[in-house]
Amino acid sequence: MKIMLHCTDKGINVEADILNHKKDVFLEVAMNTVKLRMTYMKQTKAYVGSMAGLEFVVREDSVPTEHRKEWSR
Repeated sequence: MKIMLHCTDKGINVEADILNHKKDVFLEVAMNTVKLRMTYMKQTKAYVGSMAGLEFVVREDSVPTEHRKEWSR
């Protein structure tokens, strides 16, 4: 499943694949061959992560519906 991330440092959007998601905890994505784990920020209702000195964000409501369901193992 694809998702668009926003790079706050460069002001661009990049496409990523969702690897794993636990609602209100984390979102794991892959951009090309690089994996990025993003942490949920309750204040902004967004997932935030950084890689190579760049910050990436995605709003909670941008996560596709099937990935917003509660994750369980």
